Amino acid sequence: MTPTDSDPALRRLQIRPGHSLLLDEHLYPRQGWLRLSSGMVRVVISDPRQEALEASAFTLGFLQQGDHLSLDLLRNSRLHLQALSHTELVLDGSIDAALGGSSLQEWTVALLMIRNQSTARLRIIALLQLLVQQLGRRHNDWYALPLRFTHADLAELCGLTRVTVSRQLSEWRKNGLIDPGGGTAQ
Repeated sequence: MTPTDSDPALRRLQIRPGHSLLLDEHLYPRQGWLRLSSGMVRVVISDPRQEALEASAFTLGFLQQGDHLSLDLLRNSRLHLQALSHTELVLDGSIDAALGGSSLQEWTVALLMIRNQSTARLRIIALLQLLVQQLGRRHNDWYALPLRFTHADLAELCGLTRVTVSRQLSEWRKNGLIDPGGGTAQ
């Protein structure tokens, strides 16, 4: 079954915060785009030959309102869209990828470059800089991320163990460089 103009439920999708939507080529065509009309999602990829809940999955990047997701990725993979806030997506076969929004490929390249850093400390610094630059909100003389990441999330994003990330963040917290619960941002 593929989405058509007569399938409005498949052309416009909503995902509640904390929930994931699993996309594969059986439901959506491998051409066209999903446009985020609202919200923020984490895009995770896995091997479609493995059971969805047992497959090794890794993050390709994050998309926000106005960004586009190419369905061509469904050719060799399964996509998991994890809603970080209430999200609405619209299927559009005519969107030109070059028009507006962030590219998932840009996120993927940035995450790969982070994994190429020589030390764990540099990887975590580069990851935090990327997250703040792309998703952060400025509040006076500090920045806040509009979503929470677990130490395991951060470890997966930069190719480290959770223990390594926890150790580094603990050191920075002791030195007053970060405040995980920080600020009074609204």
